[in-house]
Amino acid sequence: MKKAGFLCIVAAVLLSSCVGVGSRLTIHQDGSGTLALTYRVSQLVVNLGNPVDGKGVIPLPLTKADFERSVASSQGMVRLTSFDRSEDQKDVTIRVELAFDSLEALAKLDAFQSAQIRLSSDGGGHSFSQLIAKAPREPITEDSLRMVDAFFGDYDLAFTIEVPQPVKTNTLGTLSQDRRVLTYKTSVKDLVRTKSDVVLSMSW
Repeated sequence: MKKAGFLCIVAAVLLSSCVGVGSRLTIHQDGSGTLALTYRVSQLVVNLGNPVDGKGVIPLPLTKADFERSVASSQGMVRLTSFDRSEDQKDVTIRVELAFDSLEALAKLDAFQSAQIRLSSDGGGHSFSQLIAKAPREPITEDSLRMVDAFFGDYDLAFTIEVPQPVKTNTLGTLSQDRRVLTYKTSVKDLVRTKSDVVLSMSW
């Protein structure tokens, strides 16, 4: 498979272009909150450039300095509270924690714009949505799918969202016993086979 074609398969389907993501988003009553994020990026992907503009294919920052530059644009509404990076022969792993005054401020950061994070309020109720992955513009061939399975078959994605009141409705995931914590888990193998956009939404 050519380099450009391989990148299109990974980057077009996975919003983050990372191949392993774990996040816990906590939203408080006033709209502020925290985000604890861990992403595991294959060394194979880290060093590849976008075939269109030559830039890296990973929109999420890979260094502390990158994160500090990103949150600086929020003018103090989003703050980096913790950062750790480790790597081995297979992966680069980033663990980061952010505090935000509003989800809107977090969503405006370059690293999260593609996720289309939305929080709205109406008559005392709240609605949240996040784009997990976009469907590919063109069907992915079986050969390409086998290539993704071979390289990224053991990478999973997990999204946990904690809200201040019991969840009334949700499109994806499972709820905790008190209905305040929603968890959605999937895999790279499943996402690359999606035929439509994968959107996580919930209301409380």
